[in-house]
Amino acid sequence: MKQKGLLAALLLMAMAGVAAGAEKSLPPATKESGTNVQTVAYYFHGTIRCETCLKLEKQARETIERRFPAEMAEKRLVFKPVNYDKPENAHFLKDYKLPCPSLVVVRQKGGKDEKWKLLDRTWEHIENPVKFNEYVEGEVEKVMEGFK
Repeated sequence: MKQKGLLAALLLMAMAGVAAGAEKSLPPATKESGTNVQTVAYYFHGTIRCETCLKLEKQARETIERRFPAEMAEKRLVFKPVNYDKPENAHFLKDYKLPCPSLVVVRQKGGKDEKWKLLDRTWEHIENPVKFNEYVEGEVEKVMEGFK
């Protein structure tokens, strides 16, 4: 009986190893010049968050998910909230020159930042959902296209 349990455990571990190996060999997110190109919409925030900060994150996420569902499904575009108060994330304050909780859209190639844009007008448009959505959609499109 113990041998069957041990055999089953070994079989499960082997299958998990095969599955993990398969994930690593997936094709790049896009086929642009054979490199992995991805756009990341970061919402940077602190540990203590006001009502407007929470609203900004929610509205930005919803706008991006609604406007770019195919890109998100294919992982060519991802939305990532990041707490810059955590020691491992503090470098983002300098990296992207963050003045406060902010939305930053980054085009990455091969896992490295290629271009980025701080969306500094989100705060002025937060109370006008139409303008907010238009601004975020337009800026995300520009970054995804490489600022063409």
